[in-house]
Amino acid sequence: MNDTNPEIQFKLEEFYSQLSPEEKFNKMLSMCRTVREIITSQLPSELTEEEKRKRLFEIYYSQDYSKEDFEELKSKLFLEK
Repeated sequence: MNDTNPEIQFKLEEFYSQLSPEEKFNKMLSMCRTVREIITSQLPSELTEEEKRKRLFEIYYSQDYSKEDFEELKSKLFLEK
């Protein structure tokens, strides 16, 4: 569901339609960096960098795969047994 005001939505769509593919890609990258920073800032400070990366991965990607596929991918990426 989109709860953005229709007038604002129209202006946003108009703005984005005028961007080049490169500009759109760069905006997407910027949004991804911001999301990572927000997630990381909310993790407990006592975690190691490796633990933070693992938690970030879990939060960011766990909804994109079945539970089994996600656990398999996570174990391969983080060398878990």
